[in-house]
Amino acid sequence: MKSSMFNSSTFYTRILLVTMSPLFSLSLFGQSQKELLTLEKAVALALDSNLLVKSARYSLEAANTRTQEANSSYWPKLNYDYSIARGDNPVFVFGGLLTQNRFTMENFDIPSLNKPAPLNNFQSRFSGSMNLFDFWRTRNHVALSRLNKQGFEKELDKTQSDLVNRVVKAYQDALLAQEFVKLAEEAVRSAEADQTKAEALFQAGLVVESDLLSVQVHKAAQAEELVKARNNMKLAYSNLNFEMGLALDQPFELALTLKPFVPDPLDLASYQKTALQQRPDFKQAELAAQSGETAIKAAKSDFWPVVSAFGQWETDQATFTSGAGNNYIYGINVHLNLFNGKADQVKLAESHIQQQRAATMRDYLAQVIRLQVQEAYLDLETAQQRIEVNQQSNAQAEESLRIIRNRYEAGLTNVTDLLRAEVALVAAKTNLLRAIFDQRVSAANLELQSGRLSRSSRIVVE
Repeated sequence: MKSSMFNSSTFYTRILLVTMSPLFSLSLFGQSQKELLTLEKAVALALDSNLLVKSARYSLEAANTRTQEANSSYWPKLNYDYSIARGDNPVFVFGGLLTQNRFTMENFDIPSLNKPAPLNNFQSRFSGSMNLFDFWRTRNHVALSRLNKQGFEKELDKTQSDLVNRVVKAYQDALLAQEFVKLAEEAVRSAEADQTKAEALFQAGLVVESDLLSVQVHKAAQAEELVKARNNMKLAYSNLNFEMGLALDQPFELALTLKPFVPDPLDLASYQKTALQQRPDFKQAELAAQSGETAIKAAKSDFWPVVSAFGQWETDQATFTSGAGNNYIYGINVHLNLFNGKADQVKLAESHIQQQRAATMRDYLAQVIRLQVQEAYLDLETAQQRIEVNQQSNAQAEESLRIIRNRYEAGLTNVTDLLRAEVALVAAKTNLLRAIFDQRVSAANLELQSGRLSRSSRIVVE
């Protein structure tokens, strides 16, 4: 009977476990699974959420509204005014009676003209004006606003390309930190294996106790390096999250590995030429020079008259509900500034100076850009040569360790040589990883300095 009850309970327990196990598995999987992060996705996240990019977009929107404001000068200006007034000012009363169509012969009475009774006037007025020709003054101001807007467009491009460069560097830094953790773990495993062998040799009386102690000290040092490497990896991950605009502790798994980048086969002159064609900051300098030329034209237009049309229609009545008199007026106005203390001449002189300054800064920036591209180009060449040198050094260090380990196991060399060879191999692998990291960072910097770096660049999407 007890056996039957036990079997029934076991049966239902198994049914429950089978039913719930997928839910437990999904729950555990959801907790342990990390988002697979590619460099392309990291750049996209950063461009969507970075606050500096958002600020640059707002600046561009503001510049666009200023362009619309400048264009509004082409349109007529229409106004409506409604006023209620009361007074016994003779001129006000005399004019009010006329506009209300209530002036009579009795109002010519001298005492009434000098001391009139108070008058109420309810006035409704429509007025308008429009520039007919201002010798291209409005056109020049519109052109200035458009150049200003284009400058903010280039500022947005520069902000985005700088951000892409920082994300690329942060991503490669995270990859490098990850490789350093693997290298440190490998060094710890190697040190543990050395300790096991040293203990066996010590027990067999083939080595002295100092050899065993040296291996133990070496193992402790490698364990310390592992702790540092893991903490540096956490910091590198947090820095990448910061550039992407995410929480610093957002978990993810890097989808790429640290490997050399194959740059485009372009010479230095080609990169420099491309930089002067595409660099956003140089485009800004060119736009500033163009703005200076347009500002000179705008300043010159202030010396010419402005021809405009105007018109007005109004109604005037003694009470809110009484009949109203109405009148209109329209015409053409020509405005010419004859003398304003030479303010226009000074403004024109300042515009010439500002234009010369902008042109000088453009030429200076061109030289700076050529130098920056050359520096980035040479940095990339140096990094690529370092990779080749360190690959050879890494192979030599591995072969040296293999030989010394065999000699140590055969009792032909001491433990100091063995540990020195292991440290040398770790150093060689570290130098190779740093060379690869520097090469990819230098490649991204060359793309940045030549104005080619964007979310669709090869160094991002490959």
